[in-house]
Amino acid sequence: VGSIDHGYLGVQIQPVTKDVADAVGLDKTGGALVAAVTADTPAAHAGLKPGDIVTSVGGEAVKTPKDLSRLVADLSPGAKKSLSVWRDGKTIDLNVTVGTNEESQKQAAAENPDAQGQSTGQPSLGIGLADLTPDVRQELNLPRSISGAVVAKVAPDKSAAAAGIQSGDVIVSVNDRPVHNARDVKTAIADAGKAGRKSVLLLVERDGNKTFVAVPFGAA
Repeated sequence: VGSIDHGYLGVQIQPVTKDVADAVGLDKTGGALVAAVTADTPAAHAGLKPGDIVTSVGGEAVKTPKDLSRLVADLSPGAKKSLSVWRDGKTIDLNVTVGTNEESQKQAAAENPDAQGQSTGQPSLGIGLADLTPDVRQELNLPRSISGAVVAKVAPDKSAAAAGIQSGDVIVSVNDRPVHNARDVKTAIADAGKAGRKSVLLLVERDGNKTFVAVPFGAA
């Protein structure tokens, strides 16, 4: 029995919510947010990265993840198409050679079938952050050797509170990446989300002790 070959890219995609659009500087929702790129697939060879937002395929607009799936599936394997992608605040074009659905079956084990069910918001832990100003250091009695960002507030019903994060905690690293201010922490958390992480590992200084706390992402 002959099977119909559908085009295949090798990405996990999510909707572009308002939170996501705001986070990446898009003035409207629309497109397909790349949550993950499977290694050694047409998407990987074309240079697609997690965090990219695909806005068109071969000149046809992509408004939702379903649009992208449909447009790619309709292409013949081996077809070369230009993808318009929003990355780092600007649109770039990537050329992709579409794969076959045989490849997709081989890769299915590596793909997460629940990608669509993941939180579609920008990663959020439910914390408010502030820089370590001299006044804050004095208040918390922190030595100058400590750098990071202080937790100014914790939303009571969000994941950080559930994980035990408290106001006054100082986040000194995120996923083993040292941080120096609130912006560093936010960037590292966002990067972890783009990389498809389901949680983030924070190194927290509290009362002179350092502790690792893993905090799962919640929807913003």
